Amino acid sequence: MTHCDGLVPSYHTILILGNIKSCYIRRCLMRIPITMCHGIRTVTSPTMPNPLTVGHFDVLMKIASEMGFHSITYDQLADWRDGKVELPDRPIMIDFDHPVASMRGQIFDTLERYRFKGNLFIYTSPYDPEYSRPLAVSFYDHMSWEEIRELRESGWHIGAHTVSHPNLSDLSVRDPSGEILREELDRSNSMIEENLGFRPVDFAFTGTSWSKMAEEEVKNRYRFGRLWFVGSEYQVDGHPLRVADLMGSVEEDDEDGGPPVGVRYITEDSDPYRLPSMELQALIYHPDAFRRYLEGALI
Repeated sequence: MTHCDGLVPSYHTILILGNIKSCYIRRCLMRIPITMCHGIRTVTSPTMPNPLTVGHFDVLMKIASEMGFHSITYDQLADWRDGKVELPDRPIMIDFDHPVASMRGQIFDTLERYRFKGNLFIYTSPYDPEYSRPLAVSFYDHMSWEEIRELRESGWHIGAHTVSHPNLSDLSVRDPSGEILREELDRSNSMIEENLGFRPVDFAFTGTSWSKMAEEEVKNRYRFGRLWFVGSEYQVDGHPLRVADLMGSVEEDDEDGGPPVGVRYITEDSDPYRLPSMELQALIYHPDAFRRYLEGALI
């Protein structure tokens, strides 16, 4: 006979156990959608074939708001993964790359309208004229450090995105020693710390490029590493690779031309250094596609 034999649990005990079970089930089934864009951008490209105007961005954010989603930051994600907090109902991560001027203007204003906060990953080349390697992406007007600071003070999360935005797959072949990569990461971190007063703890890989070396160096410096999905293929260690294979999925690619649906969300089991994100100018651009993506996260 055990010490529990013959005991009848109270209603209060049953209620507590029921709540614990409910929280456990909710945690196991949790799918967190995560969107990404580069600010207001009317110029298109093969990876971003649709223009993102202020009006279109507002339409998408309004859908998320009306569906009852609540934005979360990487700090909240980390605390949830560590079992310290429960996330709000219907969490969503709204990510941005590049410190372009529209972040502090139209993007910020739109998110504020729906009480959302963003996660912004910044390269530091525009603020580092002495750095010898040129910025590898199109040059736009950029925010000042004061404007970036204002975003952070308003509740935005700021992460790192290298100095010059190199293709990490190509870089692993061109510089197998990793010297350039390490300089990109450390110099970017130092620049952010010098101007914003903190050292970033989260990182966004550049473009659709990745390497084993980059992941190892990121693990040595950051808490999370985030990828960017615009289709079904990635550049890995100098070669093309299916996103599904990079994410360890055996599922088939989706009929929309993107990776399997299952790898498009953050879950309890997600690799913290291979977090997904879905580009707003690509697979989830159209309102119906965006809504379907969010619906796929509902428990």
